[in-house]
Amino acid sequence: MIDFVKSLLTDFDPTALLPDLGALFSHLELVLRIAVLIGPLCLLGFGLCYLLIPAPEANHTYGYRFYWGMSSVEVWQFTQRLAGLVWTGMGLVMTIVMAVLCNGYRDLAQDAMLYSALTAICWEIGLIVASILVIDIIILVLFDRKGYRRQRLRR
Repeated sequence: MIDFVKSLLTDFDPTALLPDLGALFSHLELVLRIAVLIGPLCLLGFGLCYLLIPAPEANHTYGYRFYWGMSSVEVWQFTQRLAGLVWTGMGLVMTIVMAVLCNGYRDLAQDAMLYSALTAICWEIGLIVASILVIDIIILVLFDRKGYRRQRLRR
């Protein structure tokens, strides 16, 4: 048994598990384009799903989930519509902007292309987090914890 394991290990080449970096760098522009465009396209897709086929009731598997947004059917439906509108708009605008940005990758060196892609991805993440905060704050302002619309303060 030990001889069998030794024979397997002597023929084993761990470098065969590593990807061919030459092939990876030859397709760097394509990989970076996909990496930059995947976020806005997913955002657009989720936004369209929340708008066109929203879940009718609160659940833990599908939909924009926020603690107060799951407290009643009215809040759930409002949250899905709001998240759908915000994310569809942001996804569409970000897809166009990032496609234009990716179009300029042909003229850049590899390190500049990588820096530009990482900067774009950081901006995407920041904008997505900001949109989540805005949606949650709107829900907090319009509805209370139990899912009732807040009454406007009267003077």
